[in-house]
Amino acid sequence: MFQFYLNAAIKGVIEGVTEFLPISSTGHLILVRDWLPLTPDLAHAKELNDVFDVIIQLPAIFAVLVLYRSRLWSSLISVPSQTRSRNFWIGLVVAFMPAGVVGYLIHDKIEEHLMFAVPVACALIVGGVILILADRFMDEGKYTTAEDVPLPTAFFIGVFQCFGMVPGTSRSGATIIGARLLHLTRSAAAEYSFFLAIPTMFGAFAFKMFKSWKLIRADDAAVLVIGSLVSFVIAMIVVRWLIVYLKKHSLAAFGWYRLVLGAATLAYVFGTK
Repeated sequence: MFQFYLNAAIKGVIEGVTEFLPISSTGHLILVRDWLPLTPDLAHAKELNDVFDVIIQLPAIFAVLVLYRSRLWSSLISVPSQTRSRNFWIGLVVAFMPAGVVGYLIHDKIEEHLMFAVPVACALIVGGVILILADRFMDEGKYTTAEDVPLPTAFFIGVFQCFGMVPGTSRSGATIIGARLLHLTRSAAAEYSFFLAIPTMFGAFAFKMFKSWKLIRADDAAVLVIGSLVSFVIAMIVVRWLIVYLKKHSLAAFGWYRLVLGAATLAYVFGTK
């Protein structure tokens, strides 16, 4: 069983690193499924992987809540008295709605057709090209904090987030690019992506658990707990690092990484056929 616990920890690291970077956490987890099994029961492996990949996203979101707890709490308690705070929280709800509706409608189609290595690799490559080109055609941004985002802008950032449902695209990447196109600074775009992940990932978790909670078995608990704890710790580190990084650097490095990983994946898949 130790090997399965170690695999869960490795996948927790992958989730914690990739959830908030624009390189697709879901895509990475799909690519390593065959190499990092979580159970000796092959008949149960896919069910456990599907549940595991959603559950370990939740601790990564808790990392954002912990890191930004003072700022979020101050904003929340000032909602009755400050228009800026009200607009921020209403904006998150408005931004979540497109993904909530689209995700409900096409979730099963995505799982049926796109949760495989080749579609993930193609999405990584396309997204990589977009990230490399992104900052060359964008302004510095006029919205310097997530709380400054007006409601119409919040809605369209939410529309961009829908592209992140395609495995390999990256929810954070789609959101950050959308936010940059809508005149947020790099750091503000990243922070808005963090905050928008809170309702989005809680919604995805609730939806997945509603459909799949009966599939979880008692002997799955250990790998789920290990993956979740590791995901939380690593996400705390990565979120802090990303904000500092984006104040001085563009998104291009993530784009090049995506291109290399996508090309290597395609070469591996077609080279082994």
